[in-house]
Amino acid sequence: MPVSELSVDVEHQPGSQVRLRVEAPPDEVDAAIAASLRRLSSRVRVAGFRPGKAPAAIVERMLGWDAVRQETIEHLVPDLYQRALEQTGVEPVADPELDVDTVERDKPLKFTATVTVKPEVELGDYLSLRVPVEHTEITDERVAETIEDVRRRHAELVEVQRPAQVGDVLRAVLVMRRGDEVLSGEDANERDLELDRETVIPEIVDGIIGLSAGEQRTFEATLPQDYRREELRGATVTIDVDVHAVRERKLPPLDDSLATLDGHGSTLAELREHQRETLVNAAAISDQELHEQRALDALRESARVDVPEAMIEREIERQLADLEYRLSAIGIPLDKYLELSGQSVERLRGERRDAAAQRVRLELALDALAAAEGLEVDESQVQREVQRISDGRKVDAARRRRLQDIARRDLVRQAAGQRLLEIVGGDDFIPT
Repeated sequence: MPVSELSVDVEHQPGSQVRLRVEAPPDEVDAAIAASLRRLSSRVRVAGFRPGKAPAAIVERMLGWDAVRQETIEHLVPDLYQRALEQTGVEPVADPELDVDTVERDKPLKFTATVTVKPEVELGDYLSLRVPVEHTEITDERVAETIEDVRRRHAELVEVQRPAQVGDVLRAVLVMRRGDEVLSGEDANERDLELDRETVIPEIVDGIIGLSAGEQRTFEATLPQDYRREELRGATVTIDVDVHAVRERKLPPLDDSLATLDGHGSTLAELREHQRETLVNAAAISDQELHEQRALDALRESARVDVPEAMIEREIERQLADLEYRLSAIGIPLDKYLELSGQSVERLRGERRDAAAQRVRLELALDALAAAEGLEVDESQVQREVQRISDGRKVDAARRRRLQDIARRDLVRQAAGQRLLEIVGGDDFIPT
């Protein structure tokens, strides 16, 4: 039976909401009811009939009209909703809220679908946006610091017979307790412990300084407010430390042999030049990334848009799904991660809310910029991106269409970002 056009009334509402009033003709409803009965017939056993061969009237009598009606709604309404979207060109950004009238034979089916759509974005005078490019200067002092890093990297750990001091690397057993609860070190295994206040809780470093090999100490320390386990932030804990060895770093000499040891040149001057070049290249990349981020920030802040709640929630869901995927790749279930980090899903959602809202705002601004500039991408680019996303795997037609939509959207946003750099750079813009 040919698909007829639906009766669809579109009503725009505040808050980027659109209400669709959809009506399907009686003959299409009757055909859907008949299809529902055929499906139900294959699921029930009717004495005297093979599966799927029982008359529709008998199946309906056995299961009741409510079951037939529900089956019809579950299969017909999603199809009608999708057709209504295609017919009207409405592009929702979240699942709809549906209100379906009752299904009856020989009568049209009516329902309303309230959906969230992309909001209107006011870019303002975006062509006047300017973001200066910063250039990081690489000083001799910076180069000297990297040379010292090279020396520390190639240092030897030499055991010494003296009290521990800052910078030493101990072999020790350290147990952290709160009351009777052992927080870390319950296996009592010996490990390396560097007395560095930047990487180890300063109070713990201070409590160990002065100990020699073979000595033990018990002391209290207060955990910092940014401690990884929320319930322990600011808590007072007891530290038991047993020092087995005190070792200090013996740095290699600052001469030509250091270049040979590091594998970058044969003289100290060549090593310094290598380190300077590395710093210059890293600074150029960092400066460019900073410039790009500031350009995006400027566009986002200049755009006027009311971001729908549904889009923020969808972005939070995407971020949590991405987190769960990355954790699963290293064999850690999400619930185990939450237990270890002392967090909850609700807290994770709350922590990501502001960032999610800012990301959605930026994406909307980039989409608006692309539209304002008439930016498009070549379909061959889209196909290459689909191939990259799918990693060469075969995908069905529906999946391929979704990947094409994602690829086209991302490529257009990339083009918008590049155009933004041209705008904010003004006459000083240099293509990357």
